[in-house]
Amino acid sequence: MKKIKIRYATKSKFKHEEVKRVIASELLLNPHGAEVSAADYFEVEFPPVATDEPLERNLETMVRHKAISAYKGLLEPCIVEHAGLILNGYAKQNYPGGLTQPMWDALDAEGFLKSVSWAGPNVTARAVVGYCDGMNVFTFVGETQGKLSASPRGERDFYWDTVFIPLDASEGLTYAEISAAENGLAEKIKLSQSKKAMVQCLEFMLKKDPIMFPR
Repeated sequence: MKKIKIRYATKSKFKHEEVKRVIASELLLNPHGAEVSAADYFEVEFPPVATDEPLERNLETMVRHKAISAYKGLLEPCIVEHAGLILNGYAKQNYPGGLTQPMWDALDAEGFLKSVSWAGPNVTARAVVGYCDGMNVFTFVGETQGKLSASPRGERDFYWDTVFIPLDASEGLTYAEISAAENGLAEKIKLSQSKKAMVQCLEFMLKKDPIMFPR
């Protein structure tokens, strides 16, 4: 059986690793409601394509632009993703949302924590995956509830993994600390907002492909 090719537009080595693990390990619901292995139906590649990311608090708006720009560079169906933190007291404003990355890059981990400390520790980690088929952009949202640590913890220097503590994490560990343990990356991915969004996207792609699961 020929697999569905996923062209995932990202240059991040961390995302390469995590997306490969999702494809290799996740079970999906096919259009008939049965569980199937993602690895049996999908293969992933990471084309070196530039993408545009306009600064927006709304992550879905950003991802739609990003997906269209990736498609223009590839002229093939492709997937993009962007993630950010939402301060729970400012959920209606989607803040900082898509502004999380430039704030993080400019302030570093400790500076970022200081800049948002006034809003309290409770946050939502939100990821939006966008799939562009050349005609439309479809978006899928995954969320993980958690809180910010008082200071950066852990060695995995991937975005805000050193400061985000998912509510379901044992012992109040950050994503970075979870990833450092034995089999830790698999545990982090179980909690990950990105995995939740990606699984929705993969299940949508299965339903969209008439060859894989004819009615």
